[in-house]
Amino acid sequence: MSAVMKWAAIACVFAACSTPQAQEDGAGADATGGGDATVADLAFGSKTDGLVSDSDGVTDAVAVDADDALADAGSTPDDATDVADVKKGGFDYECKPLATESCVTACGSAGTRKCLKEWGPCIPPAEFCGNCVDDNCDGLINEGCAPNPACTPPEVKCPIAILTVAEGAKVGSQVVVHLSAASSYGQGLAKVTKWKWSVQAPLGASAGFLPSADVQAPTYQVTAAGQYLFHLDVWDDAGVQSCVPALSTVVSAQDPPPKPEVGCADSTREGFLDDKAYPEIAGCSGAWDHPGVTPDAVVPTCGNQGGNSGLKSDGVGCSSADLCSAGWHVCKTWQEVAAKSATGCVDATPANAAPKSLFFVIRQPSQNGSVCGDWADGPNVNDLFGCGNLGTTLDATKKCGPLDRVIASTAPNKCGYNEAEPSLGPWECVGPGKSDLFEGANVTKKACQNASCQYDGQPVNPWGKGGVLCCK
Repeated sequence: MSAVMKWAAIACVFAACSTPQAQEDGAGADATGGGDATVADLAFGSKTDGLVSDSDGVTDAVAVDADDALADAGSTPDDATDVADVKKGGFDYECKPLATESCVTACGSAGTRKCLKEWGPCIPPAEFCGNCVDDNCDGLINEGCAPNPACTPPEVKCPIAILTVAEGAKVGSQVVVHLSAASSYGQGLAKVTKWKWSVQAPLGASAGFLPSADVQAPTYQVTAAGQYLFHLDVWDDAGVQSCVPALSTVVSAQDPPPKPEVGCADSTREGFLDDKAYPEIAGCSGAWDHPGVTPDAVVPTCGNQGGNSGLKSDGVGCSSADLCSAGWHVCKTWQEVAAKSATGCVDATPANAAPKSLFFVIRQPSQNGSVCGDWADGPNVNDLFGCGNLGTTLDATKKCGPLDRVIASTAPNKCGYNEAEPSLGPWECVGPGKSDLFEGANVTKKACQNASCQYDGQPVNPWGKGGVLCCK
């Protein structure tokens, strides 16, 4: 079948093979024989490139493959799209989201439309050089084609409507969009002197054009999530209306609800998992190679990129403070933990955590004997206090409030708990002199690189076996 015959077949399918109507100068080209299909009759969809002016003033069009159009025309519609309401995610939609189908454009050509929650506008195809009609609905015939002696396209005298949206095709909710018809033009010496705007808006939209729908550049506030199909007609100073309206679709996305702050720099928690129940405290696993957790001098050194799933999961260049997200810090004392968690350390360890797998340290000061002290007591960097299931269990005699674990050493260059240290874990407390009195100043989690440690038959990485408790 020749290209001309194939395109004629398409037109026949969609126009019901009615007697063609001659197109007169200035007349709207919307006849399809069996009944008019105007833009106003069509719901809108996810995207349109037809008759939408880009910043350079050029109108775009979407091409439709002729074979695909014929196949769609002769096929049985998908059952899901035959149902009036399509159930998806708890909402009733007019059509199956992301489905596409053939349709008849405003100028009578075979186009396509797409569904998000409703059917989108019928997008014209690209101009087809094998006929003598306006396929892409821009008011011109065979533009961009080689001269065709068989075609004698009528002179188009109606003005050309061009619509621009300053904010683009996608905006947030409650945004005021700035519309303009300034690029519209008349034919010859004619000038555009009149404008008419309309919009097909989603349910719940309540705004109008300001200052009115009859100015060259109105504004419009999108007040509901969904798709807005803006429609522009213009008239020249002789009273001639644009043959084809300009169309532009703007999609307004519903702003997502505020996400609870995770507290961990890598946006994942390993302790106090329920961020709604525990909005101000989080257990954050990770590694660091800059020593210390207790001193005030410990500050972020790798831009808060630490954490077991962070950019610096190996801890290279990071401090313990880098495991907390911006606006959070390593919890300072047992009193702060008590204030941030009504259950103390109960939910710091998830129920499914393996034995001796997690220890979340805080900056709790101590002088000796694994007894929690006060910042005014003197050197306060002895022992490591926190929550978890790794370390020695704390009892009431240690005066540590809700804290339930401590790691403390009596030998230099050791943290003092076998399952926490190499080759079973990544915790190290190495330093000069009697380093067993300065675990809080010396502690790192940099051992076990490349899963070189193993515990209970499982590989252990630097970010394994816990990290720090972060407080907001």
